[in-house]
Amino acid sequence: MKRPIGFIDSGVGGLTVLKEALKQLPNESMIFLGDSARCPYGTRPVEEIRQYTLEMVQFLLEKNIKMLVIACNTATAVVLEELQNTLTIPVVGVIQPGSLAAIKQTKNDRIGVLGTNATIASKVYPKTMHDKNKDIEVFDIACPKFVLIVERNQSDTKEAEEVVRETLRPLEGTKVDTVILGCTHYPLLRQTIQKVVGANVTLIDSGAETVSSVSALLDYCKLSETPESNPEPTLEIYTTGEASLFEEIAENWLNRTGLKVKKVTLKEEVKPVELKKEIVIATNNVGKAKEFAEIFEPKGYSVKTLRDFPELEEVEETGKTFEENARLKAETIANALQTIVLADDSGLCVDALDGQPGVYSARFAGEQKSDAANNAKLLSELGGLVGEERSAHFTCCLVLAAPNSESLVVQAECPGQIATLPAGDSGFGYDSLFIIPEYGKTFAELGMDIKNKISHRAKAIELLVSQWEKWTHELNQTEESL
Repeated sequence: MKRPIGFIDSGVGGLTVLKEALKQLPNESMIFLGDSARCPYGTRPVEEIRQYTLEMVQFLLEKNIKMLVIACNTATAVVLEELQNTLTIPVVGVIQPGSLAAIKQTKNDRIGVLGTNATIASKVYPKTMHDKNKDIEVFDIACPKFVLIVERNQSDTKEAEEVVRETLRPLEGTKVDTVILGCTHYPLLRQTIQKVVGANVTLIDSGAETVSSVSALLDYCKLSETPESNPEPTLEIYTTGEASLFEEIAENWLNRTGLKVKKVTLKEEVKPVELKKEIVIATNNVGKAKEFAEIFEPKGYSVKTLRDFPELEEVEETGKTFEENARLKAETIANALQTIVLADDSGLCVDALDGQPGVYSARFAGEQKSDAANNAKLLSELGGLVGEERSAHFTCCLVLAAPNSESLVVQAECPGQIATLPAGDSGFGYDSLFIIPEYGKTFAELGMDIKNKISHRAKAIELLVSQWEKWTHELNQTEESL
């Protein structure tokens, strides 16, 4: 038997690469391994991704493959360079081919990238594109829910469209004309993604672009087969997960019947990290931490803050909504620390200012984050408006995240009105300008005791507590299934 090309992926997503390979390279024998038992990779720590990937590589090396294709963006971002430097066979990843294709396609140098948490956090797509063209503007979005939809074979459902539409909302107004599907699972959602971003946006399938590079490399290394040299090419498909489900998805996607998917157990499997009975509050504010400690300590959880982890890098708040920022902080830190993390993002939204300052509340008047300057600018912007024309609301979004799990998201508002002059000595931020109509006083005049009972944060915490038991139950079920 002729030596095959080996393909690895965290699950079924890499089948999109395999499909293109079967089309472009009909004379080649191929072996595919999907690690569905431990999918998704994108929410896991880097070292865990590395170890899982190396286990798959070892399995394929024992099959005497002649070339390795890492059909997974997350694994490519983590271990491609290491494998290229250590293996004696050619190794191809999926990131560079997709990046180059996007640069070639775009007409306005504005490119969107959809990927897993790990791929987006690595910044490997922006770096790869900027190495070729520094004028490219990249808008990258982590889409952790997409992989779960595909792995559950739910790509064509109404729920899938709702998730895609909500996840891609940050692309609105960016004027991107090209979007890279930066995870090999995502082409299985291609029709839905195209519907959401619009027909004028070109979608780049990083996996399909990769096969062209594979073909060229086979010829260059004199490894390609012909109908004469390999008249009966073989195809073997393996999974670490449920073989019947993998088989169903493979037959549907590859448009082949009679496939026999074999389940395998990889050597030296890495056990998932057990979660500690602790919650990290993504803040350095001792008062805020004390507030949450009163909620979670009776439930058996110790509460820590970012002060306990000085080595952690600050998570940049690049989101355009409160939820995006809170998610970014909670999920990034949860994966880094392998524990439960609670993050919040809150701010003031003024109706007459089309929702401003919103997510920029703390730096409304500049990056110096001055309460006095922010208040002065707000009063200036609302000059001449009276009564209900000065309506506003505070918003608080809380996100509770755990590694490899769906996050719990709650959001609440507190309606009010902007005063014409500051009043009161309590609180911080915009408290001296925010009037609660029922009381006819500002938060700063009411004092912290009353504020902590009626504020946006108080309402969000109440929602969080009401959904806590259900979320932790689902979290425990997820841990048991890993």
